[in-house]
Amino acid sequence: MKKALFFAFMLIVITQASALQFARWHTSMGDFTCKLYDDIVPITAGNFVTLANSGFYNDLIFHRVVAGFVIQDGDPLGTGYGGPGYTIPDEFSPLLNHNQAGTLAMARTSAPNSAGSQYYITLAPTPHLNGSYAVFGQVIEGLDTVLAIGTVPTNTNGLPVTPVNIHTLSIVDLDIGNVTPAIEEPVVATAGETVMFIVESSSNNGLHTYKWFAGTEELVGQTDFLLEIALNPTTPQTITCRISQGDFSYDTIWNISLSTSSDDALIPNPVPGLTISPNPTGGMTSIGFTSRKSGTFSVSVFDLRGRIIREEEGIQSYQGPNTWNWDGCDNSGKRLAPGIYLIKLSTPDGVQHGKAVIQ
Repeated sequence: MKKALFFAFMLIVITQASALQFARWHTSMGDFTCKLYDDIVPITAGNFVTLANSGFYNDLIFHRVVAGFVIQDGDPLGTGYGGPGYTIPDEFSPLLNHNQAGTLAMARTSAPNSAGSQYYITLAPTPHLNGSYAVFGQVIEGLDTVLAIGTVPTNTNGLPVTPVNIHTLSIVDLDIGNVTPAIEEPVVATAGETVMFIVESSSNNGLHTYKWFAGTEELVGQTDFLLEIALNPTTPQTITCRISQGDFSYDTIWNISLSTSSDDALIPNPVPGLTISPNPTGGMTSIGFTSRKSGTFSVSVFDLRGRIIREEEGIQSYQGPNTWNWDGCDNSGKRLAPGIYLIKLSTPDGVQHGKAVIQ
């Protein structure tokens, strides 16, 4: 006997979880967008992203609508019995729960690990679903569209009388990588100290844009992936980098803790900074640093769009002075165009940054 992908009435609670991938539905009743928790449930979100990028969900219908509960899609047959031809393991996290309308999760049969392509979006809190169905996203825009779909007339099986078509389901990936300084703790600095804030991007599509804010005030002219700013008592207590692609955006926010003297800053003595010489350079340049211990280090060179253009890893380092010579070329050996580039050193003592100018 065939089993349709249904689920009992249950729930899940979404706390503060980040997302750098987004899914957008273009339907016959309007558009809506979900953030995907690919960093928390990578198997579930990754499967959904792969299917969406392949066009699997395009031109399907919402084959099941239960007023006040869910809308459901992902069946190429449109009956509730279809799927991609494989299943994925159930994936749960205590960070993700059905605590609100707009929760995106995988549908499955009554058997564990039977999810494939079908998903549902809740129309109300459904706490009884906790721990049984894998949550992997949340509606962040167009919830009114989702709720409207949830009110359409249906037959006795929940199939809308008038089909609700999914014209396209597309994925946007902001490709955000390392963030410096780390955002988990406040950035501790001395009044007057210049701090460099960086949001790296692994994207090479060149479609990202950056905006920086001190508090709520936009820092006009700051459109690169790094910001150097002197922190003083009049500086707002937050620095924000907003990275966008099309109409999708993501904010990285640092909290600032400013002390009045270096004695007040409860941080260790800084590692001697890196040196770049000659700088500007028209040819070979030496990147120097001093290490407190031996080990290995890596070098990454970024352009002002945040893209890695040169990378070297596993270089032997020694206690004391160290040097890495850079020929001004990218990973393919091509000479870089004149401009400003960020040098990132990851050493046994920590991460250091500097800027090199190629003439």
